[in-house]
Amino acid sequence: MSIACAYFAKQYNNAMDIIQLVFGFVNAPLFATFLLGMFWARCTGTGAFLGLFGGIGTSAIFHALTIAVGNTPASRWYLGVVKTFPSEMAQNFWLASFAFLVCLTLTLGISLATARTKTDEELKGLVYSLTPKIKDEGTAWYLRPAVVGTVLLIACVILNLIFW
Repeated sequence: MSIACAYFAKQYNNAMDIIQLVFGFVNAPLFATFLLGMFWARCTGTGAFLGLFGGIGTSAIFHALTIAVGNTPASRWYLGVVKTFPSEMAQNFWLASFAFLVCLTLTLGISLATARTKTDEELKGLVYSLTPKIKDEGTAWYLRPAVVGTVLLIACVILNLIFW
């Protein structure tokens, strides 16, 4: 597999283009599936599974129908050039966007069309809206996650302004 990956990577100008392409194929649909599963109790396993593969399939079709300036259709697996992007990074950005949206839409639709297999009780601790919230009223300010997170966020912004 590593030899095949090396020949695949040889077709690209730099490693970042390949990494972004892989992220567009895999991470964008996975992120949509993760968000729905974490925040929507009605999401089903069938919807998530089929939506994920629909998003990956969308990535493949999108990549086969688009090209970046400077590439030739004969160099990769193209079905035809429908759209030309100014760079491979732009092509990968739009590929990831379409994969995310298709996965999200398919997962929503299929989840609504299929029977729910888990009860709210079984999803407690997995879905955000069904998970009991932390009560930290009696806790010292420096032990509260919201306060510490806000202080760290402000510190990061200040450090970025200083050292950028």
